[in-house]
Amino acid sequence: MKEIVALKELIEGEEKTITFAKRQLADHEAGVNKLTAMVQASIETKLENSEILLAKHKTMLNNFSKQDLAELEEQERLREATKRKNYYHFQKVRLKRDTVRKNDVKIEALKIVDELSDGVQFEDQEMFEIAEKIVSLDLRVHEDINDKLTEIQKKFNELLKSCDEEEIGYFVTLNTQIPIIVLQLHILLTNINENIQESINEEDQGKKDLPKFKGFPRFEDWWIEELWINHQAYFGLYKWKSIVANLCITSDQKRLWDTIFNNWVFVKKMLNGKSKLAFCYNFAFDALVRNYGEIEEELSNQNILAMEKIVLSLITKVDFTTITSEHETETLYLKYKRKKLGHDGK
Repeated sequence: MKEIVALKELIEGEEKTITFAKRQLADHEAGVNKLTAMVQASIETKLENSEILLAKHKTMLNNFSKQDLAELEEQERLREATKRKNYYHFQKVRLKRDTVRKNDVKIEALKIVDELSDGVQFEDQEMFEIAEKIVSLDLRVHEDINDKLTEIQKKFNELLKSCDEEEIGYFVTLNTQIPIIVLQLHILLTNINENIQESINEEDQGKKDLPKFKGFPRFEDWWIEELWINHQAYFGLYKWKSIVANLCITSDQKRLWDTIFNNWVFVKKMLNGKSKLAFCYNFAFDALVRNYGEIEEELSNQNILAMEKIVLSLITKVDFTTITSEHETETLYLKYKRKKLGHDGK
């Protein structure tokens, strides 16, 4: 097919050349546009050569036209298929050797090539554009997080199968919140471990006295059970929270831990407040927290009593008669509420 197209273009060009040459010679004979002897000879030679080529190409075109067009199309298709096969066969080599894109974009492009299903292919430029978008939006991380959340949700549903339908229905509002809390805790744990591994690698290079992660401390159920009615429970929970906070190295980790702690306390307090009605649900929540966040409840009475002594020691060191300079009696919401109600605060 390409040959036929090329021959038709050649024939068209030669016909235009012949027409133009004949017009020049005719104008010369009529005295309209006189030519020098050299130019006239050149035009006559070009005309003669063009007529010879025209006849030759018309003959070739006629011969090609007599062939089976289906055969020509098949030959063309095979040539294109071979060309495309070679293009994608060496695509990863070209992506690696690219000198314009950043390494993270090239690595992402190579990952995409490996993940594509059979028959799905992209040009190099398209591959780099997709890779750049994935890197800029951090989609690879988002995808991993979404997969982990799906895994946690599935595990949670399996744990709830042993619970009564009435219990599950009563706490249905927590079915989404609990997996998210567990996911956040898992991310925090992973991040802390990664930081510590980086610190260990630096220590191998000569740095000393770097923190070692020995696991999260265990919480005690009575802190939740007696929260707001027993100051010892409050101080025990406060101490536990501060220990975990000290394991957080970056400000992002500390903010994430604050969010996790607040939501965890909210869920635990709600479940503990329902006593036996929520035992199975509470156990499922604890199982997720233990498996994905490595936070467990203290089950040994001896250790529980030891923590009570620590809490009592902490309480004796606190002066409850003082108010910090940062304390604000009139909160922003109190001011807002007074304004809405027209109350002057007196």
